[in-house]
Amino acid sequence: MFELQTMNSKVNNYNVIPRRILSLALLVALTVLAGGMFRQSSAQEPSPRKVVEPRVVVEPHVEVKPLPRVDLDLSYLDNMDFSCLDKMDFSFLDKMDFSFLDKMDFSYLDKMDFSYLDKMDLPSFDKFGKLSALDKMDLSSFDKMKSLDKFKPFDKFEKLTQQGRGGGVGAGVGSGVSQAEEDSCEFKIEVLQALLRNDAQRGIAVATDWLKPGSPQTVPCKRAALSLLAHYGGKAATPTILNVARNETDLKLRTKAISVLGATNDESVIDTLRDFALNSPQSEISEAALYALSQHTSERAVSVLTEIAMSSRPIPLRRAAISSIARRPGEPAVDALFKIYDGAQNIEIRTIVISAFSQRKSERAGAKLLAIAKGSGNVVERKAAINAIARRSGEQSVDIILDLYGHETDQDLKAQMLNSLCGSNDPRVTKLIMEVARNTQTPLDQRRRAIGCLSRSKDPEVLKFLEDLLK
Repeated sequence: MFELQTMNSKVNNYNVIPRRILSLALLVALTVLAGGMFRQSSAQEPSPRKVVEPRVVVEPHVEVKPLPRVDLDLSYLDNMDFSCLDKMDFSFLDKMDFSFLDKMDFSYLDKMDFSYLDKMDLPSFDKFGKLSALDKMDLSSFDKMKSLDKFKPFDKFEKLTQQGRGGGVGAGVGSGVSQAEEDSCEFKIEVLQALLRNDAQRGIAVATDWLKPGSPQTVPCKRAALSLLAHYGGKAATPTILNVARNETDLKLRTKAISVLGATNDESVIDTLRDFALNSPQSEISEAALYALSQHTSERAVSVLTEIAMSSRPIPLRRAAISSIARRPGEPAVDALFKIYDGAQNIEIRTIVISAFSQRKSERAGAKLLAIAKGSGNVVERKAAINAIARRSGEQSVDIILDLYGHETDQDLKAQMLNSLCGSNDPRVTKLIMEVARNTQTPLDQRRRAIGCLSRSKDPEVLKFLEDLLK
């Protein structure tokens, strides 16, 4: 037994050494591992950052001084003439649609502070009180805008008017016809047209009522009624239209009545139109009467137009009368032009008649132009006749003007003939123009004009000629 214990003791002593060695190895390994982890964590830890204090910039103190008061000198307004405002027509504003304002939001104005207006001194604007022309302008059409809720925020601007000053404060002008009234008038006109198409007599009765004194209808409605009466009423409507033409106080309505009298083609209105055209001191009335006569198809109307053309009325009115005659068909119109030309002493009127001859296909008119071009004692008339021949005669004009050129000695007239031939492709014309350009005895301005005419040509002969001139 003692031997057995001794053997066990040896075995135990034998195993102690390896176990101690193993324990020591484990302890070393753990020590090394712990040291490595400590170094790794130390390496990964960021170094503390340096705190940079923010830079504070101290701006220098600036003393703000109020600007000196500046007085505006508006004395120049005393010498300005604003009377032109009386002639300006702002009726177009009545047709403008302001309904888009209903969608706009002006509530932000409620948050704005306009108390500074109480401290403002605007004495210089008192000068605007002297603009008496503004007092004549009618701004009543904008009163309806004040009732719109959208404009309530603008009440804050009332402080401006409370100061008793204003620099042309206003919202615009109008003719006194509201948009609702205008829309109503347009609708009424369409209804009246429909009635006239279906029952002319009933429609004429309604239109006549619109034109009676004291009628509540607006001027646009009355003007439309005049046109419709002249179109559908014929001669039966003449008394009603004449009454408006003679007695109406509104100038636009009166001129409308006069101008539509020609559409009736009623002989009884000729004398009235003649009186308006020859004796009225208002150009609007005379022009309306002339227009009516130009629409009238009777020969008597031509006689009155001739009388106007030969009168002492302004040149524009006489020119319009001559142009109206020139557009009428038939020989009576040619007779009237002859009469005007032979009786006129004014060169401008005579040249207007010469131009009117070019609109006529009559052989008499062509012969008259040729006679003027050849034998008139006035160069201006001869030039006008040459131009008229070139416009009127077509291909025949080349023969006529070439013949005139060959017998003419006046250089101004020859230059005029050259100008009238410039656009022709006729070989005879090309030859003549080349001769003019080549001849050194020809005035330089004519030679330059000839070169200008040749510059449009693609003819090889012309191109060769131009090259030769450069040699």
